[in-house]
Amino acid sequence: MEEHLLQSIKRLLQLLIYILEMLKPFLYMEEYLLQSIKRLLQLLIYLLEMLKPFLYMEEHLLQRFKFSQPEP
Repeated sequence: MEEHLLQSIKRLLQLLIYILEMLKPFLYMEEYLLQSIKRLLQLLIYLLEMLKPFLYMEEHLLQRFKFSQPEP
């Protein structure tokens, strides 16, 4: 009985190792994907920071235009 149990555990562990080995590339793929997303987000933040002055400029121009129109 004990021998049979040990053999079963051994087979189960071998199977688990095999499955983990199969999944290992996906672990690295996920890490690579996360790093790529991080770089993309950093670029987007940089771009948004560059565009921020134009947002305020547009708001300022709209306010000026609104005040410069004659009322009916």
